[in-house]
Parts: sequence; structure tokens; C-alpha cells
Amino acid sequence: MDRIGDGQANCLTNVDAVLFDWDGVLVDSSKNYFRAYELVLQEVGISTTPREIYLREGQPTAQVIAALCADRGVPVSDEQVNALVLRRRAHDRALGPRTFYPGVVGLLQQLRASGRKLAMVTGSSRKSVEAVLKPHEAEYFDVIITADDASRPKPDPEPFRKAAEMLGVEPRRCIVVENAPFGVRAALAAGCRAIAICTTLPPEDLCGAEWVVGNHEELLALLLPGSPMRLKERAR
Repeated sequence: MDRIGDGQANCLTNVDAVLFDWDGVLVDSSKNYFRAYELVLQEVGISTTPREIYLREGQPTAQVIAALCADRGVPVSDEQVNALVLRRRAHDRALGPRTFYPGVVGLLQQLRASGRKLAMVTGSSRKSVEAVLKPHEAEYFDVIITADDASRPKPDPEPFRKAAEMLGVEPRRCIVVENAPFGVRAALAAGCRAIAICTTLPPEDLCGAEWVVGNHEELLALLLPGSPMRLKERAR
């Protein structure tokens, strides 16, 4: 796992497609993401930490809630879990809108201009994504894979394999940008290469990624070395 600045070759060599996670990679949602889980878990008497939630990021919400309840010995039925999922979604909306990280829109535009195909692969539901992603923003991506599109979520490789198949690109010629260990594991199992970005977790929690970057400034430098774009440019 190399840190940006170690003199590595351009990571996009022999890469035809870039696959991005959603929360914590494209959109700055980490605080709201955790807070919504914290609020809904408090309803069943469970306290949690940001790290505990971020380590499970990429799983569908129902699986995260069911797993944490099981870990604490809190019995919940499928109906209760589904109700908690809906309340978590409501909390998330009430906490404010997600916005792209500064510079992300320009990054996506430059990658498309370079001839790479782009996909978003997320454990969030399509309904949750569509509540945030504007139609013109969805056009940045050739393919969008949500929790509704894969029968086996991350860390299973199915979401990334499905994205590669829909893009018409071999997994070995795809590079994935992830901020969670489940996502990194899924990418590698799918046969893709992986970049980890430390927006929510430290490098030691993201083992296996070929590269690790500390922030979006470093991600830009890795994907588009020499680019004149600056991250002060904000999404429009």
C-alpha cells in the first residue's frame, strides 16, 4: 500500500474504467452518515462509535442494523429492522443534503475527457441516491450500481463485477476508489485494483489497497498528475 508521493507510476496506466464508492468518496456525508445510525440505534438502546459504523460502510442499512443488534444481543424482527431502516433514512434527510467534495465534479469530467468510463458502486439504496443525485450529475456516470442492483453486497465482489460487466471492461482494467474496508475487499475480490481514501478511517483499516491517499487533494494528484485543477473549485 503506497502513499501518494512515493514516486509510483501513473495508476491509470492500462485502466479503462474508474469505479467510485458514493458516501465518503464522492459526497461529503460521513458526519450525517454516522449520526443517522447513531440516532436510530439509540431507539433500541444501542450506543455506537463512528469507527464501528464506518468499518461496516458498504453494507445495506438493514444488514448493518441487524448485525449491530446481534452483536449487542438485542432481539429485533425483520419488520423492526425495516422500520429502523426507514427512520434512519428520515434522520439522514433531516440532517441536511449531501454535497460533492470540492473538486470531485471536475475530476469526473477530466476522467471522462481522458476516455475512461465511470461508474458509481454503492451500498446505499437507489431511492437514497436518487434523493441526492441530480439528473445532470447522474450523467457523469456510465453505470450506477446500488444496493437494489446486487443480490450480494460488499464485501462480496458482485457489485464491482456487475459494474465492470455493464461497462464492458475487464475487472483487471478497472480501478476502484473506496473509503471502507468492505469496499476494498470487494474490489480486490472482483479482480480490480483499489485506491483507498482516508476520509473516514486511517490507513491501517484499509489494508489491501494498492494506493492510499489522505484526502481528495492527494486523490486528484494520483489520478490526474500535473492537472491544473484545484480543489477549491466546488461542485456546481
